[in-house]
Amino acid sequence: MNFVQLPDDWPTQRETLRRVATHVIARAQAEVTGNFALMPLPGGFGTPQFGPDRQRVRMAGGSVFVEQIEADPDGTSTARTDVYTVAGSTVRELCERMSLDVSLEFSVGEDTPPLGDADQMIVLDSDTTTVLGDWWALGQRAMDIAIASLPDPRASVVRLWPEHFDVGVDLDVGAPARPGARVNLGASAGDDGHQEPYLYVGPWGDERPGPAEFWNAPFGATLGFGHLDAADNPLHAASEFFLHGIAYSRS
Repeated sequence: MNFVQLPDDWPTQRETLRRVATHVIARAQAEVTGNFALMPLPGGFGTPQFGPDRQRVRMAGGSVFVEQIEADPDGTSTARTDVYTVAGSTVRELCERMSLDVSLEFSVGEDTPPLGDADQMIVLDSDTTTVLGDWWALGQRAMDIAIASLPDPRASVVRLWPEHFDVGVDLDVGAPARPGARVNLGASAGDDGHQEPYLYVGPWGDERPGPAEFWNAPFGATLGFGHLDAADNPLHAASEFFLHGIAYSRS
């Protein structure tokens, strides 16, 4: 086994964390900057530094960490970290501790998870954050290897999208016969169609060049958590999957 074992109630745990990621973590950045941009971080995920205090809000294990640099009257600065336990709290309590207004409408896209009852106690297994942090970090490293294989990939910025709870990027595969052909590469936490985490290659458009058996999903190709958990070298297996998807998309 290469990863922390998935909790038995993975779909429920995944969706609970997606709700926190959206309505607490992403909201924290959006209320200051008007935008959100999550990313994998050691042990979990969070925001980049933002705002005048260079604040970062991140999840690791079962806690939210709010890190910031506070200016002192003498012109120096002090680093400060506040830590809030997620399990047993509510979304409203977490937001209030961080001076966020949970009553404000907030969206991360068409598939934004519902806020639901902001006063309902959160039940979260801390392994959920750990396994996803490891999974997304592996996926991002494999994406970097795949992107670097192309001379001019014109890649977007790799981001963690709370809407679908995946780390993704799109890039130009440099197809000789199809200039401008692009594909999505990603590492998903899972969804209704694939309950466990999976990697994916999603070509733009309807063409699926190369071996038909590679394209095993309506939107392209997937490689599941279990396959990589059993692999001798998960990073090699993940990067080979992305590289094969790019190679087939170029043909």
